[in-house]
Amino acid sequence: MPQAETTAAPGGQPTFGAAFPAYKNAANLRRCLKSLARISPPLFQRTVVVDDSGNGEVTAALRREYPVITWIVHERNLGFGPSATEAVTSCDAGIVVLLNDDVTLLTDPCAALSELFRDENLFAVTFQSQHADGSFREGAKRLVWPMGLPRVLHNPADQLPPVNGRHSSAYAVGGHAAYRKSMFTALGGFDPLFAPFYWEDVDLCARAAARNWRTAYSPECVVMHDDGGAIHTTFARERIEEATQRNRLLFAWRHVPAPLRPLQTISLGYRLACSTLLRDRVFRQAYRSAQDKWRQVSGDSHDGKD
Repeated sequence: MPQAETTAAPGGQPTFGAAFPAYKNAANLRRCLKSLARISPPLFQRTVVVDDSGNGEVTAALRREYPVITWIVHERNLGFGPSATEAVTSCDAGIVVLLNDDVTLLTDPCAALSELFRDENLFAVTFQSQHADGSFREGAKRLVWPMGLPRVLHNPADQLPPVNGRHSSAYAVGGHAAYRKSMFTALGGFDPLFAPFYWEDVDLCARAAARNWRTAYSPECVVMHDDGGAIHTTFARERIEEATQRNRLLFAWRHVPAPLRPLQTISLGYRLACSTLLRDRVFRQAYRSAQDKWRQVSGDSHDGKD
């Protein structure tokens, strides 16, 4: 097992830092950094920003304003997974809070995280996010497998009650979560298989769970998450839907519980038949793309005649 922390403060307490993948929106990131500096100076002092704009425009706009921050510029856009992985692994802290650039910190998470990460098997903590009006947006996640295909539940009614005062979560949301850096690094961060976006954070925590590393939910760690993030303002709806369905399939093939594999094969066969009858072009494109990616990493076409 990796060491509990890569960096510790005097007295053995973990050190905390923040990591941001940023894309072409200096105004969003400035708002987030202001909240970070005001609410949690310890996080702000160890902040890394990976500017994935492809031209360094975010760094150019903010570097002088925030000289204490470590700025890393990508010469071309690599997407969320590679940028977030580089931001976390480049942060000089034992516990790294990964935030989207459209997130605003509402509470200082360090006290709650210090207590939670006393558990040496804890890999990650997902935060509570709210809409701009203060209403609940996201909390703990539940992963279920109806008909052998994964589905994420995250509405208020889906929240599991705490056990011994601790809330569990199936995964930590990549846009607002804290990771134990040593474990994150040991897992290799977010898998490029899921590029450009979605399901990479679910996969990361599933791989952690396979090593008996836990993911928790802290309702005391609260952020406001803007609904107009980089993905939805950059990509067309059909492109987002196709990527989401493709990556759901890739996750399904990698992580399906063994007893459900036969049911999954039947379910996908039925889904493909329906997509033909209903002329669901997006699903069929997603399925073909998933097969191509799966073949590249496993050498297996993974059944499913198309």
